Formats: sequence, C-alpha cells, structure tokens
Amino acid sequence: MNNNDGPPRNVRLPINQANHISIALVLVVGAMTSAAFLAKFAIIPYEAMIFVSGTVGGVVNSFLRVQRLATSGMRSDDPVTQRLIITQIYVSPFVGGIFAFVLYIIFMADFVQGPFFPAFESGEQPYTSFSDFALLFVPKTNGDVAKAIIWAFIAGFSEGLVPNFISKITNDSTPSGEG
Repeated sequence: MNNNDGPPRNVRLPINQANHISIALVLVVGAMTSAAFLAKFAIIPYEAMIFVSGTVGGVVNSFLRVQRLATSGMRSDDPVTQRLIITQIYVSPFVGGIFAFVLYIIFMADFVQGPFFPAFESGEQPYTSFSDFALLFVPKTNGDVAKAIIWAFIAGFSEGLVPNFISKITNDSTPSGEG
C-alpha cells in the first residue's frame, strides 16, 4: 500500500476539530440549559443568560470557521496549527460571552438606542450598590429581553463587533486633534 491509497493525512484534523467543537457545544448547551433552568427559579440572574448566549455565538462561529478551513484545502497537519485551532475552539466561546456581557452593559448605558436594541428601566435611580444596580436596571419588556439575548449571540458570533464598537465610542468621545 503506498501513500496515495489511503485518505490524505490532513483529513484527520477536521475530524479532530469536529470532536473538539462537539465537546465545546455540549458544554455550552449544558451551561445554557442549566442557566435557563436556574433562571426560571430566580437562582441565577438573567445576565448569566446573556453570557451563555454569547458563548453559543462563539461556538457557532468556531464551527463555521473550522468548516471553512476543512474545505479551503489549507494544510492543517502542522502540530502548531492544530494546537492553535483547538485553542481557538475553546477560547472563542469564552471571549464571545465576555463580548456579549460588555455589549449588554453598553446597551444599559444607552450608548445605542432604537427599535432593534433593548430598552431598560430604572436608569434614573440613584446608585447604592452593584447588586441593587443589577436588580433595578432591567429590560423594559419581554421583547427587550429577547433583543438582548439575540444581540448577545451576535456579539459572540461576530468577534469584531464589540471591539469595533468600543473603538467607535472612544473615537467619538475624544475631541478632535487628540488621540
């Protein structure tokens, strides 16, 4: 049997990556199911769902990225490349959750307003503590909760959205001529 009879060596990596994505997806879906169950009984705050929705967006992004890599014909049998890809599979969902939470706070701060963005109540209350802030500053309607969860998924899926938005806020808040 010569080297051309069997499957190419780089076929193994996408299967390996698919296994890692499957593991990450199972962990995230388990976390989301647990968070939804616990949120139903008011054991954990709704903001945990925001974080978990961002992680789901990160997992979906990782899956699509690995799928594109597998069909691109790129050589991926290098051990360093394999480690980088596997690390990205596990880190991307966590970063997606962080970005989702940051975007949620940006919405709470009213940096963005409009029919596609969640609106919040209790923004005029005096600050007493962070726990009171989290309890009082809530979405106005169930539709606003849904918008926040959808945007959390988008923030996790689109890794550049929140950093670009933060850069825009920074640039808009800096007077002309300063850097």
